[in-house]
Amino acid sequence: MRVLMVDDHQMFLQGLKQLLSVIAPALTVDTCADITQAAQRVNVFAYDLVLLDWHLADSEGGQSLRLLRDAGCAARIVVLSGDASTALIQHAIELGAAGFIPKAYSSEMMVAALDQVLQGRIFLPAAALNPQRDASTRQLQPEADPRFAGLTARQIDVYRAAARGLPNKLIARELHIAESTVKTHLTAVYAALGVHSRAEAAYQASRDGIHIA
Repeated sequence: MRVLMVDDHQMFLQGLKQLLSVIAPALTVDTCADITQAAQRVNVFAYDLVLLDWHLADSEGGQSLRLLRDAGCAARIVVLSGDASTALIQHAIELGAAGFIPKAYSSEMMVAALDQVLQGRIFLPAAALNPQRDASTRQLQPEADPRFAGLTARQIDVYRAAARGLPNKLIARELHIAESTVKTHLTAVYAALGVHSRAEAAYQASRDGIHIA
């Protein structure tokens, strides 16, 4: 797995890189301090995961997500931020983030969050999830979930790509199908899950421990 970390706080960046080296020594980890360099890197390397600081000196989170996707980044993009308000977390997910990790976490909590992300799950802070349900510790393949029983393999592929935060254009490119077909498949997926948007699907995947990578 190849990971790109984007953060302009060098101490945090090096500390996070050290944590990753402990959790998964076989990872290839690249780092950069600004979104311009990050966009250049994702255009050259096929990353599996991007850990993105929401507040960069040269870009805010929404713009950063858009620039990375416009550069062709098909990786899961997980946001890290010192601001972990529910509103910001929801905003990040709506814009296509495939997870959110608060920078204020202790080392132990950060390790647990990163471990879930590396396992291919969507991590969201417990406070951002439905308070009536606890975040699951299990890891479930969509094919094993009875809600997906009526979906085709291609529709599940589209679900996984959407849960990773990919826009329809990149999903179509990755799966070699038309954008209109992506929209049709997403309609079927949302109906099966009982949700109405990518953000709702992402929250549900985080709560239920769905494996999306």
